[in-house]
Amino acid sequence: MRRWLGPLGLVAPILFLLIFLFPPACSGERLPLPRLAQAQERQLRAWLTKHGKSPEEYVVSKFADHDVVFLGEYHRIRHDPLLVQGLIPVLHANGVLNLGLEFALARDQSLIDSLLSAPAYDEQLANRVFWNQWPWWGYQEYVDILRAAWRLNRSLPPDAPPFRVLGLNAAGDWSRVWSQEDLRNPEIAKTIRPEGSSDSVMAATILREIVGKHEKGLVYSGIFHAFTCFHQPYPGGPGQPVQFNSTRMGNRVHAAIGNRCCTIFLHAPWIGAGGYDDLDVYPAGGVIDALFAGMPPAQRRVGFDIAGSPFGKLSGSTSYWGRSIPGFRVEDYCDGWIYQMPLSQYEGVHVVDGWFNEQNRLAAIAQIANPDPRVKSRDRTVQDLTAALAEDTDFQRRFARLR
Repeated sequence: MRRWLGPLGLVAPILFLLIFLFPPACSGERLPLPRLAQAQERQLRAWLTKHGKSPEEYVVSKFADHDVVFLGEYHRIRHDPLLVQGLIPVLHANGVLNLGLEFALARDQSLIDSLLSAPAYDEQLANRVFWNQWPWWGYQEYVDILRAAWRLNRSLPPDAPPFRVLGLNAAGDWSRVWSQEDLRNPEIAKTIRPEGSSDSVMAATILREIVGKHEKGLVYSGIFHAFTCFHQPYPGGPGQPVQFNSTRMGNRVHAAIGNRCCTIFLHAPWIGAGGYDDLDVYPAGGVIDALFAGMPPAQRRVGFDIAGSPFGKLSGSTSYWGRSIPGFRVEDYCDGWIYQMPLSQYEGVHVVDGWFNEQNRLAAIAQIANPDPRVKSRDRTVQDLTAALAEDTDFQRRFARLR
């Protein structure tokens, strides 16, 4: 994938963020799964039987020959942060002492360290860590990652090394942006994250706090940040060809340490062939979803390699990746995959109880990433804001067309 190079437009990171905040509306039609040829199905099943592991075993296994493992998600899917919570004691037991989070700030590391070493868990401080990163990420299952790390540390003998959660992200201030013109203004764009872009700060933190200390770490983030060898395509200007982003967090870490890092994708839809405003589609052309649809539920929760496996040769012709990249294969996208259940069974995370209140309502409105709804939201109530935060977690609606 190193051949797919291209400059990153100033508005591209904002565009990708808005896709997750305000996803396209769902179509009422069910998207069919492909019918697998018997030979292909037998080959994929046989490979899973021989090489598949539980998600926890699979993640830990990647540290045998990697220092940094990126775990990339779609966002707000409940079983993903629950998996990370459950991984924390498993990682520690296997000598992996660091978990990097997109959802906390690098500059708040002292707060996180004090929380995880405290004799009693401070729920208000945990909420503050997540609020500081962005008021629009008030989801209990993510905040409880800190609780899981604190609980582990409290259970350790005095001479055991503690587990550390690393805040990775750059501080941001969306209140400076009040129009689409502001979004396109390079000078204003620079003021959103004065410390640097999210990807640059997150990569620098990983290289300093994990690689630089000769340790190992799991990094949990949105999949776009987690790309290592894959250079994410995005539309060029009018009449311009597709461009490619080679400066994501994972891209930067890979440039520094090569194949000592890898990317695991948490099963989720891909962007449709029409681009970032298109409806979601099955990843890998639906072959993986079709395969697991025909398997007993007890065999569906599994992690497996993409690189060097028959899964890696699958295409994604129905996705934006397949449309933008000639000869695209799943092995170009990631190194590993974790499947837990059909997309139609996905549930969203829960909003932290009392996350918004009259005292923080206006501060939250000022940090809405899209200026258009923010300008119209100054009179929104606490109940309105809470409902908006919860709406993004309604996967029965968002994935209604997927099986």
